[in-house]
Amino acid sequence: MQEEVFDERVEVAAAFYKTDIEGRRCLPLKMHWRGRDITFTELGLRHPTRKGARTIHVFDMTDGTADYRLELDSERLIWTLRAVLSA
Repeated sequence: MQEEVFDERVEVAAAFYKTDIEGRRCLPLKMHWRGRDITFTELGLRHPTRKGARTIHVFDMTDGTADYRLELDSERLIWTLRAVLSA
């Protein structure tokens, strides 16, 4: 497996919905990156972290071929691709 590290803004289509246990949730559905649309098939991990006063939501997603680490800055509403892990 090869990991490439990035710091690129990306466009993400996501679903936001309410759950009984956790309140509100966000699920990335697909991402537009370098001229390609990547559709996610599974969420591997989701966790919030802090950068100063801002909350950053980290998502590990897969399209079945590669794994992607995305971050959502919940204050600025900016998606950033942090890493791609591919075979």
